[in-house]
Amino acid sequence: MSTLPNFRIETLKTGSGTTIKLGGELDSATCGALVSAFEQIAAQDVARKVVLDFAELSFIDSAGMRAIIMVEQSAGERGVALTVVPAAGSVTDMLRMTGLADRVTLAPRATGAPAAGSFIERVELELPREPAAPARARAELREAFAGRLSDSDQATLTLLISEVVTNAVIHPDPGVGGSVGLRMTAYADRVRVEISDAGSGFDPGSLTPRPREAGGHGLIVVDGLASRWGTSHRTSDGALGFCVWFELDVERQLSGALDEPGVKRRVAAAEAE
Repeated sequence: MSTLPNFRIETLKTGSGTTIKLGGELDSATCGALVSAFEQIAAQDVARKVVLDFAELSFIDSAGMRAIIMVEQSAGERGVALTVVPAAGSVTDMLRMTGLADRVTLAPRATGAPAAGSFIERVELELPREPAAPARARAELREAFAGRLSDSDQATLTLLISEVVTNAVIHPDPGVGGSVGLRMTAYADRVRVEISDAGSGFDPGSLTPRPREAGGHGLIVVDGLASRWGTSHRTSDGALGFCVWFELDVERQLSGALDEPGVKRRVAAAEAE
């Protein structure tokens, strides 16, 4: 369905609900299409989860905001779980400024693409899938970058790596055992971290909404703090599996800590206690 050349709306059925995907500009001329699409879905009495995917939305005005509020209120009255996949930049800023971001569940939005370029050094290891894995990952990070990052960047990276490793430990696919792969790569202007395992992973845009008090918001933290992040169905060494990666742009230039900058450093697998 399209009402203007630069506006797009599509309704997609998923295994857990329905996604309304929008692109282009949501304004007074196009916002009625959003309300109408939601009402048609809600009238079927089978939708218990609806995702509003704004990832390709480039503009939203006050009329568009009112339409979203109408959808949010209608969802609440009908007992429909509503999740918003936010867009980049000013569109999501508008959601936050108006307070609407506090009224709906914002799903994590994977951004960017894996960065290329020559790295300074790389640290790799395998972590046993056990409760101590996040602490091991934090210790490795602190050792690898001791004195080389600002306090702010060090704290942010420590929190990010802890959240993603924790997710890999407590939310594995049934039957997936083994270890959690951790790769930390230092570039002159950023640090890239990849956490991978043999599981099938997830789709960031269709995560099940969680009550704010229930926890399990690790990827929301990643979405808010990382410079860019994403997922891949290949592990860091190219094997089939699942990988969550993120990057943090650092405040000051990094230099190599190894005798031969650019050489990969292999860290032996940690032993389970």
